[in-house]
Amino acid sequence: MKYSKYIPFISAIGDLLILNFLFNFLFCYLRGFDQYCFSTISISFFLFINLTWIISALIFKAYRLDYTLYKKEILFIYIKTIIIFFFLFLLFFQVTSYGYYSRDNIKLLFPAFFTLVVSWRFFLYYIFFFYRKYGFNYRNVIIIGYNDRATDLKDYFNNNLWAGYRFNGFFTYQKSDKKNIVGTYGDLESFVMDNNIDEIYIMTNEIHKSIYSIISSVTSKNAVKIRLVPDLSYFSYMSLKLVDYDMVSVMKIQQGPLNFWLNRLIKRFFDIVVSIVVIVLILSWLIPLLSIIDLFSQKEGVFFVQPRSGLNNKTFGLLKFRTMKKNSDAHTKQAAQDDNRITKLGEILRKTSIDELPQFFNVILGKMSVIGPRPHMLKHTEEYKTLVNKFMIRHAVKPGITGYAQVRGHRGEIKKTKDMKERVKLDIFYIENWTLSLDFKIVFLTIGNLLKGDKKAY
Repeated sequence: MKYSKYIPFISAIGDLLILNFLFNFLFCYLRGFDQYCFSTISISFFLFINLTWIISALIFKAYRLDYTLYKKEILFIYIKTIIIFFFLFLLFFQVTSYGYYSRDNIKLLFPAFFTLVVSWRFFLYYIFFFYRKYGFNYRNVIIIGYNDRATDLKDYFNNNLWAGYRFNGFFTYQKSDKKNIVGTYGDLESFVMDNNIDEIYIMTNEIHKSIYSIISSVTSKNAVKIRLVPDLSYFSYMSLKLVDYDMVSVMKIQQGPLNFWLNRLIKRFFDIVVSIVVIVLILSWLIPLLSIIDLFSQKEGVFFVQPRSGLNNKTFGLLKFRTMKKNSDAHTKQAAQDDNRITKLGEILRKTSIDELPQFFNVILGKMSVIGPRPHMLKHTEEYKTLVNKFMIRHAVKPGITGYAQVRGHRGEIKKTKDMKERVKLDIFYIENWTLSLDFKIVFLTIGNLLKGDKKAY
């Protein structure tokens, strides 16, 4: 643990050595170390790129290296850092008359620089990984409270040695012979001192009020850190933010990545681009064609508008191509297999999911998203919100034309409550783990399912 503080410094030194080797030493070596290498403007440039790299790395926290950091995150951090560095690098040539590098040089130098710094970073990552895994650089921890969440946390400590934790036991209000319970609250202070405990994890839903004075005494005499573990399983949201309302601290639960305005803006841009493409390339000729067909057949009308539950459970009119004869059950009864309400043309539209295409107008109007939990009939919302735990979390984001649950096989008619539970589970996963790349993945999987055909599309 005592060596962790040196990791960012070592990482930065390695980056700067690679930077100066490629952009300074190697380049001057190829030039034969001519006088231009040691000119005032060259020295200024060398200082500029070193300072620029450090600033770029600090902006994106490139030198953070801990147990919560994953390889993919390291890669994306360095991509962002190098992009900013690249633009600042080019800026130097715009504001000065410096002509040190040609375009061909830059094309070779930057890929080489990216490859070397990322390789160096991953090398450090694995050194750090194995260093902790084999028993070094660890923290002694205990857990106050005993429940399912506490045992899950204990399992994490024991099964992920690379994270650098050594679990020393549970403490409870009363004595118990359960496994790994090493004492009561009264034993806490002496145990912390005798075992060099670094961190205490408190299960806030389990502790007795008498523990607060004991913990206060422990922290005043020992350099121990306190970690609070609330049970948020009923809310199923991913992140917390502590905010102050004057003298009162409030724990604010964030509703996944789309709670942040930048992510919503990115998703909205994606929605608008995809919707315009579909409306211009497909609906612009499909709507007139279906209108003509309807004129010479059923004369029921091309569109069907149904009230559905949207963002924040607000009702909106979902737009579809009409696939059924007009009937009194249209807004309360789902389409079933061999449903006699479905027309011949409607059967084709539903089988190919073409009937859903008008919803891109809902997307343009901001009532829906291309990807998201499918909106349900109002009747189903009222029914399932009491039957399925966390059902209403689906309404934390805009409903979608397609969604993660649909590409995983949960679409169409809901026959059992279990079907809805599985759908909600996948919808919540999407809300908690949204990324633009996940949206693209769902789009491609949806297209693949349409090409293969879906037996639940009826």
